[in-house]
Amino acid sequence: MSLFISLPLLASGLDKLDRYLYGVKPGVTVNGEEVGGLLPEEVIRLVEHLAIRHQKVPSEPALDRNSGEIIPEVEGYIIDVEYNVQQILAAEAGERLKLKVIPVYPKHRGAEIEEIKDIIASYSTWISGSAQRQSNIQLAVKAINNTLLWPGELFSFNEVVGPRTMLRGYQPAPIIMMGHMEMDFGGGVCQVASTLYNAAAAADLTIIERHQHSRPVHYVPKGKDATVNYGYLDLKFKNNLNTPLIVKAWVGGNQVWVNILGREK
Repeated sequence: MSLFISLPLLASGLDKLDRYLYGVKPGVTVNGEEVGGLLPEEVIRLVEHLAIRHQKVPSEPALDRNSGEIIPEVEGYIIDVEYNVQQILAAEAGERLKLKVIPVYPKHRGAEIEEIKDIIASYSTWISGSAQRQSNIQLAVKAINNTLLWPGELFSFNEVVGPRTMLRGYQPAPIIMMGHMEMDFGGGVCQVASTLYNAAAAADLTIIERHQHSRPVHYVPKGKDATVNYGYLDLKFKNNLNTPLIVKAWVGGNQVWVNILGREK
């Protein structure tokens, strides 16, 4: 028999020896995956991969924007990489392991939303104008209704309502442009923004951004209006209270109504 041993055969033999001496014992499984014979560095890479694949991001409780019903929070979890690597390397032959997870809890609970029942501010404005203008108002009112704001959270009218385009159902109606009346998609939406602004101001919320029209409008007192233009002019305010807030908005009796719900001090 030749005393010459090829390098590949030698390497193969050394690899088997290393796996026998330092690797995971035969028949060990993790979440149903065979890991017997894996070396420590391979176990680390495997568990890191499984950690990405099996993690679950928690979700905060929310409000269904159509029904106003509370969507409960969902707990998440991450994989304890270091612990699981140690468990796998220490497992006995044939042992079946499950990945150990670390729970990750949402910041808020649905019970916090259930407590929001008090009207802390309210404002309404009378609607007039064309059917197209009133339709635009209805769309914008529906968009802001059932908006939930956690303490410290910022409300942006343009982000919540979105672009006022034909594809999204908005119609041409009169708007004020540089002191003159013109026709544009979404005319009337500023009345919704103005109604919301006055409710937010009455609730003593921090107004971050607000712009007045270039001339007085008929639906609010002078200086109490808020004009908006998607991508240019916005209405923003911050929930500076220590309680969540809910914006309730609707059209009834030829008026736009906005209530801000919270907890009485």
